[in-house]
Amino acid sequence: MEQLINKLLEMGMGQFMDNSRQDLIMTDEVYLKDIEDEGELEQRYMSVVLPDKERILINDYIACIKTCDSRYSDISYMAGIKDAVRMFTYLGLLKDFDVSKQEEGANGQV
Repeated sequence: MEQLINKLLEMGMGQFMDNSRQDLIMTDEVYLKDIEDEGELEQRYMSVVLPDKERILINDYIACIKTCDSRYSDISYMAGIKDAVRMFTYLGLLKDFDVSKQEEGANGQV
């Protein structure tokens, strides 16, 4: 199972994930509202007078939160794929699926 997930990543799953998510987020009203609110709050934050040291600390903290959130999103997406493969296998929909063939690359090379 891990081989399958790793192979999916090697075959460009990251790009597929980005495209799939992008299609969904651009139509999600809650997400779009949150992005709008984030922009407004960022403008308000930038207008606050802070010493450089404190602003750098806060900016680093915000960047860390965003990085963690992005990684969590990717991990969640992959967990969903992993769960779907397990479910399809359990339901017999992937009974002919041979994990050993996942050693081959997208072009059939090992």
